[in-house]
Amino acid sequence: MKKLFNLVLITVLSVAFFSSCRHRGDISISHNESNDLYKFVAHFPEDRTKEVQRYLDDKLENGGDFSFVNSKIDGTIALDNKMNFYIKMYPGNLKIEMNKSKNSYENYARMRKIGEDMGKILKND
Repeated sequence: MKKLFNLVLITVLSVAFFSSCRHRGDISISHNESNDLYKFVAHFPEDRTKEVQRYLDDKLENGGDFSFVNSKIDGTIALDNKMNFYIKMYPGNLKIEMNKSKNSYENYARMRKIGEDMGKILKND
């Protein structure tokens, strides 16, 4: 009986601890860049996911082939303008990695601007 009580107690405490670690309303944004790679990572409140998805739709101008809205994505995307990047997106989280050697300077600069502007939008609202 004592072992069962201890097991239940440990389980309850573990659940409480791990659920408190989840970001609630916190916004975390990071930009990393090397000679070959641009990386943007954002963690934000889940209720702002559609705003982020609409922003990507608007700024990437993907020609209507698909929409980021209501999408969970984990894969590489190649747009009509030859922009190629990896994206992992699910509610409250976004990660974009762009290999600079597989993209024109214009597409790299555009993606970098999108990342910087998205960071400003998420932090200012």
